[in-house]
Amino acid sequence: MSSSATVAQQLPRTEARALSGHEGAVLAVRFNRDGNYCLSCGKDRTLRLWNPHTGAHVKTYKSHAREVRDVHSSSDNSKLVSCGADRQIFYWDVASGRVIRKFRGHNSEVNSVKFNEYNAVVVSAGYDRTVRAFDCRSQSSDPIQTIDTFQDSVMSVNLTKTEIIAGSVDGTVRTFDIRMGRETVDNLGHPVNCISLSNDSNCLLANCLDSTVRLLDKSSGEQLQEYKGHACKSFKMDCCLTNDDAFVVGGSEDGYVFFWELVDAPVVARFRAHSSVVTSISYHPTKACMLTSSVDGSIRVWT
Repeated sequence: MSSSATVAQQLPRTEARALSGHEGAVLAVRFNRDGNYCLSCGKDRTLRLWNPHTGAHVKTYKSHAREVRDVHSSSDNSKLVSCGADRQIFYWDVASGRVIRKFRGHNSEVNSVKFNEYNAVVVSAGYDRTVRAFDCRSQSSDPIQTIDTFQDSVMSVNLTKTEIIAGSVDGTVRTFDIRMGRETVDNLGHPVNCISLSNDSNCLLANCLDSTVRLLDKSSGEQLQEYKGHACKSFKMDCCLTNDDAFVVGGSEDGYVFFWELVDAPVVARFRAHSSVVTSISYHPTKACMLTSSVDGSIRVWT
């Protein structure tokens, strides 16, 4: 048996528990930085904090007026940021559940949001074809920077220490070097609905609406591999790498989760995780443990 096949047997495919509480579709679920807790959000306009290892529901955060599409926790776990269909970015205090600030500037629905490494800046991506950056330390609710070079909705944003990377329905992944003020464009030719960085930050995954996940060299933009077999034609769905960067993980519109071997791209495992579209996948930073969420209203923990 090959080493990749041996490792594939250890991929998380056993349901440990379900996290129940959301009413309607769950649009995102995310481990926090150390993997001890997770956050979810969805159509019911709420954010929820869980201990996925025990199944305990810790807290619910309510303030959004419409569906919540993304959530991210600060590296020290003290703050949250969330976004959704009400056009605003909410900056929360985790312990009290209080909204510290509502960042404004997007004139349409907001799809994706991230803290930078130092938790001082929040970056968001929206249907208004822009990426916007906000200063958490300022009292201002307005963006400190707006990037408006996209030709269509921006679906996903990721950050490195010096770059903002975003994927758009216009078929591009655009990288903005913050220090140099330089933009690099990689045209994939198909709408991009999710981007994800490898753990070593050398590669970029792009989930495209032609039912293909593409692996790019982050520095050159060269396409290194393609991963197929799943259905991704109309929904925003996550893709990611396992914590050792050995396998690509992606959801499918038919409720399946796929694992592909990184280098040669065969499907090494697939299983039915949900009864409907798998909207989100989050892989634990150190353990063989994974979270999935779905339009079917469930969150599942896999080990």
